Amino acid sequence: MKVNKLVLAVVLCIQAASQTLLADATTEQIEALKQQIEQLTTKVLALEQQATAAKAQATPPASADSRLDQLDQQVRVLECKRELDQETATEKAKQTPRVSFGANGFAVSSADSNYTFRVRGYVQADARFYPSDRVDTTATDTFLIRRARPIFEGTAAGKLDYRVMLDFGAQSSLSSANNALLQDAYATLRLWPGLQIQGGKFKEPVGLERLQSGANLLFIERAYPTQLVPNRDVGFQLQGDLFADTLRYEIGAFNGVADGGSGDFETADNDKDVAGRLFAQPFKNAHLDALRGLGFGVAGTTGNQEGALRPFVSSGLQRFFTYRTSTATTQPNVLAAGGHWRVVPQAYYYWGPFGLLAEYAVSSSEVRQSGGGTGAGQQQRLTHTAWQVAASYFVTGEQNSFRAVAPKRAATFSEGSGWGALELAARVGQLNVDKDAFPVYSDPAKSASGAFSYALGANWHLNRNLKLSLNWEHTTFDAPSGNPYHDNHEDVILTRAQFSF
Repeated sequence: MKVNKLVLAVVLCIQAASQTLLADATTEQIEALKQQIEQLTTKVLALEQQATAAKAQATPPASADSRLDQLDQQVRVLECKRELDQETATEKAKQTPRVSFGANGFAVSSADSNYTFRVRGYVQADARFYPSDRVDTTATDTFLIRRARPIFEGTAAGKLDYRVMLDFGAQSSLSSANNALLQDAYATLRLWPGLQIQGGKFKEPVGLERLQSGANLLFIERAYPTQLVPNRDVGFQLQGDLFADTLRYEIGAFNGVADGGSGDFETADNDKDVAGRLFAQPFKNAHLDALRGLGFGVAGTTGNQEGALRPFVSSGLQRFFTYRTSTATTQPNVLAAGGHWRVVPQAYYYWGPFGLLAEYAVSSSEVRQSGGGTGAGQQQRLTHTAWQVAASYFVTGEQNSFRAVAPKRAATFSEGSGWGALELAARVGQLNVDKDAFPVYSDPAKSASGAFSYALGANWHLNRNLKLSLNWEHTTFDAPSGNPYHDNHEDVILTRAQFSF
């Protein structure tokens, strides 16, 4: 009788233990329970054998074996439930959006990454100082917000990329106001790596330095060739990367804009510009590091242009050449009036901490003196040229690049923080105005026919979000005697604090 009671007690203990674990069982607990059941079952069988041998009057409860079977079945149910819970959690994870926030901005994406949305941007706070020898008394020392650009971009349906970028800064070197401006608004359908269709407002594929992001510029202001190429325009283009990403092509149709200009819609004529670019990196996938960073190409545009023309500015952002303009019908007023083409050979080279960028721009267009006075009705083809060579070197040893560079030891402003990356730079460049522009299309007493500049700079990349820049640039001008630019020069000191996220 005592043995039977003991057997019953053991079974009841097993049942109580299993009921306790049923509430919140883990895989480890289930395995432990199975081991306990096996051990207790062995003990129960041994006790039954002892009871039989002793011919005890009482017999073990008939329900002991059935209760053990019930416990075993409960364990199996727990295992099944566990597997179902794991499958449910896996399915839920596949459908849960991913959210991230860090140095690259705020991003949300679907679980399969077919839909993404990202918010980022950058702000540039500049200062300009003209220490001496001003050639234009309007050159004023000033602080300004050069760029303040929120960027919204992402992907839809896995293949359609989109981007919208606004600007609340002084958007151009000719502007002194901070007005909201739509810089980019386009979508790109990625059919294959070698074929993509892009449409909207974006940079025409022409100038090398123009295609570089404003947040990644080597110098605070772009060089002279950028003034002869289009900026942003509305249109469509085909683009892609061929031969294992060693050759990129871009060709498109756009409304057409003046040299250095941007446009949102066409009001002057019905003609459209065709712009194209081929850029090769033949050693991009080679094992030889010394050649991997070499890239070169050529770009250009062709079309007809009507309407206003833009002036040219010095490195200190002061106008040194302007076309004759007037709203009075009796005064000269020069406008674009016909065929316009551009050719821009370009190249860069990056090897370790060293970088080199060079480009040459030719812009040839028909202009007409459409107003009154001297030369009224005359038309002339004017061809302007510009070039630049810029070199840079990371003293701290970072890998130089056409795109953003991340410091090896970023400044985190905490214990053990690094000092970031220090980049030194030098640049030389020139812009030449067609001599035939004088005197009918530009006043030789007020405009220079060319400018030559050289500059030194330093960029301190504290981390991926903060960059400090300092530039000094010296410019001399080609102008006749009596012109305010004759035998004169310009020195300017530019500084910038850039925050990007």
